[in-house]
Amino acid sequence: MDGPDRLRLLERAVTASTNSIVISDPNQPDDPLVYVNPAFEMTTGYAAEEVLGRNCRFLQDEDRDQPALEELRTAVREGCHCTVVLRNYRKDGTLFWNELSIYPVRDEEGRVTSFVGVQNDITERIRAEEILSEIRRAERRRIARDLHDIVLQDLSGALQSLRLTHLQAKSSGTSLDFDEELGALGRASSGLRSAIYDLRREKERPFLESVESLVELNQQATPERGIRLVIEEGFSVGLSGKESVELLRVLQEALTNVRRHSAARNVEVGLRMQDEAILIVVADDGRGFDPGSGRAGVGLSAMRERVEGLGGEFEVRSQPGQGTEVKVRIHPGGGTPDPGRL
Repeated sequence: MDGPDRLRLLERAVTASTNSIVISDPNQPDDPLVYVNPAFEMTTGYAAEEVLGRNCRFLQDEDRDQPALEELRTAVREGCHCTVVLRNYRKDGTLFWNELSIYPVRDEEGRVTSFVGVQNDITERIRAEEILSEIRRAERRRIARDLHDIVLQDLSGALQSLRLTHLQAKSSGTSLDFDEELGALGRASSGLRSAIYDLRREKERPFLESVESLVELNQQATPERGIRLVIEEGFSVGLSGKESVELLRVLQEALTNVRRHSAARNVEVGLRMQDEAILIVVADDGRGFDPGSGRAGVGLSAMRERVEGLGGEFEVRSQPGQGTEVKVRIHPGGGTPDPGRL
C-alpha cells in the first residue's frame, strides 16, 4: 500500500471511529485543536468549525478544580503519553465523564509536532459504579444496624444484668466473683462496636457533620419532640478518630435514653469549648430519675466507661420530674482533665 492509499485508509478509520479523536498543535499558541472527528461532534454537541483553533479546555466549562488536569498539563509539557478521567460538559451544558488518552506525535528529529487525543465517554460506567457503591454502602449500613439493634443490644443487656448482679452480690457480702466474665463480655461488646463503626465508616465523617446527622435522625424518629443543636461560636474540633467515634456513641446513647425513657417535649444538645476542653451537654425537660438508683447507675455505666477511657469526665444531673442533664468533658488528644467538677 503506497503513501496516498495509506493516508486515505487512516483518514477513513479515524472518521469511522466511535471514539472521539482530536489532534492539537502544541507548536501554536495555546495548543489549539486542528482536527476533530465526527464522533467528537456527536459526543460534545459542538460542530468542528466551532472548536477548531481553540484549546480543548473549553470542555471543562468552569469546572477547573480537577486534580487530573495537573497530570494532563505535565504530560503535555513533557511531551509524553497519559490517560486521565475528566469532568467535561457538552454544548448543552450536560456533564459527561471523559476518559482521555493523549499521545505525542514526533517528527524525524524527535520533536513533538502534535498530540492525538482519544476520548471515551464513560458516563454510564461511572453512574453504574456509583450505584454499585451506594448499594454496598446501604448493605453495610443494614448489617451495622442489625448488629447494633439486635446482637449488641442483647450483649449489652447481658453485660448490664451481670454488672447489677455483681454489685448486688458485693453489697450483700455474697462470695461471687464475676470480674473475669465482666471483662470478657466487655471486650466482646467493644469489639462488636468497633466492627459496627468500621461498617458504617463513621471515622471518615467529620465530627460535627456526624453530630448534625445524629440529631437529624432523632428528630425524624420523634417528630413530636423538639431537638435543638446549639454549637457555640468558636467551637473547634481536634479529635482523633477514636475520640470522635467514642463521643458520638455517648451522644447516641444519651439521645436514645431520652427517646425511650424521658417523655421529654424538648431536648437541647450543646457543644462548646471550656478551658481548651470539649464540653457536650444533652439536656431534656422529661420525667427525670434518681441517678443514685442501682439500675440507673448500671444503665449509664457504659457511657461513663467510654468517656473515662478517653481521660474525660462524665456527669449526670437529674431528679424525678425535673428533667435530665448529661455532661461530657474531654481534652482532645488525651490531655489530663481538670480535677474539678463539670
